Amino acid sequence: MQGNNLYDPGLHLFLDDVEVQDHPGFVRKVQRPERVRTEPVLKPDRPWEGEAVQLWGSVLYDDDENCFKMWYYSSNNDLYERTGQGHFMCYATSKDGIAWEKPELGIVTCEGSRANNIVYPPPGVHYGLDPWGVVKDLQEPDPSKRYKMGMYQQRPTADAPQETPTMDRQARNALRKVLFDKIRDHHGMYAAFSPDGIHWQLDDRNYVPRSGDAGALVYDPMQRRYLATSRRYETLMDHFILEWKQYRRVIALSSSEDFIHWTPLRTIIKPDDFDDPRDQLYVMAPFVYGNQYIGFIGMLHSATELGPVQLATARHLDHWQRVGRREEFLPVGSPGTWDGAWSSLSSNPPALVGDTLYMWYSGRPQAHGTEGNSTSSIGLVTLGKDRFVALRCGIGGGELMTEPIEVIGPRLGVNATCLFGHLQVRVIAEASVPEGFDFDSCNGLARGDETDCEITWGQERRDLTPFVGQNIRLHFRTDNATSLYAYRTGDNPRV
Repeated sequence: MQGNNLYDPGLHLFLDDVEVQDHPGFVRKVQRPERVRTEPVLKPDRPWEGEAVQLWGSVLYDDDENCFKMWYYSSNNDLYERTGQGHFMCYATSKDGIAWEKPELGIVTCEGSRANNIVYPPPGVHYGLDPWGVVKDLQEPDPSKRYKMGMYQQRPTADAPQETPTMDRQARNALRKVLFDKIRDHHGMYAAFSPDGIHWQLDDRNYVPRSGDAGALVYDPMQRRYLATSRRYETLMDHFILEWKQYRRVIALSSSEDFIHWTPLRTIIKPDDFDDPRDQLYVMAPFVYGNQYIGFIGMLHSATELGPVQLATARHLDHWQRVGRREEFLPVGSPGTWDGAWSSLSSNPPALVGDTLYMWYSGRPQAHGTEGNSTSSIGLVTLGKDRFVALRCGIGGGELMTEPIEVIGPRLGVNATCLFGHLQVRVIAEASVPEGFDFDSCNGLARGDETDCEITWGQERRDLTPFVGQNIRLHFRTDNATSLYAYRTGDNPRV
């Protein structure tokens, strides 16, 4: 079990062409994960959950306790209208990621009882809750802050008007015009801290001011910093104050090396000429995978009000691009199913279980903007290790030449499917092929489907030992239909 830390400097994916010189014969194709079952793995089945549980939260594998932990958002609007409190962060655990338990934690009182799995808001906290996710910080020296939760909150000021549960949409929007101006610097990403992920203490500091409500909080192991993505405050102002109805949501990012000092939010990706004029980028969860960043973009197609997921990638956090031809990575389910209108992945990296990536998502049957109470549940999808994107060629075969890459370790492993032909690799060093590392000497992949096929050369099964620490290019060649997903250099097989 590798869990959620997927940083590996020797792992190279094919989400973009940054490390690819050319790939004649190959075409990039976004792969789609498979739904583990037709029904959700976690449903709203407790009184305080109402009809909606959502992964405005995180699912993390805990190596210390050998289990999955889920922090999820429940929304009971009827309870909120009666008591002023009905939106909670709840906690569940699982051994396999499929069957979940909701333990009675005895922390938060709900309708006179503490027999529930609510972990937030703790007693005495009455601010709103739009959670961005949970991070388990193994580098944190203060054990009381081992777990960190980011959330959007609107903090009241002395003379700011307050929303009430009984307000209709028109009255609420009118109030927000006044409210946003008064609380300009009093809303954003706040944080809570916990020693165990269960008992939380809210901090009154506004860590990322002027953010939007939907966001994601993650840790970046490649640069050793925290990342927070959100909507831009200015677009909310345009919508509610300027009444610009054609505004579109964009994704902005803030980062911090110490979780105390955060950079100002800056736009990193937005709709462009290749999008439908009504498409919006609703939310994005960024994470490190291999030697680059991947983002799960929750799209909002305003023409249909449907919300699938697309992929984005970056080598630098300020320069993101959409992957492939913007195919849907996780589409919504079939019409009439529990996830037939909305699919939104959790705010954390996937969990690697053997050769399979586990990803949990929120789904609901109602389109965005549907009036009245909406229902939602949580499902699980899986994908082969590293197989976000395939470079595919047909029966005529294809070739791929990489840009110079540093050899991290002597072992070369390739993730590929080549069921009817032979995939070979040769080494290019200083514009020449070193003796014994040509195509004819290559022990490649023949008629197989492997996530980590070791590539060697000659009867001695030579590896990349002569090139460790150097920059070389790799030239891939196949003589039949093949899908290339990734390759990796390292000291040992990836586990």
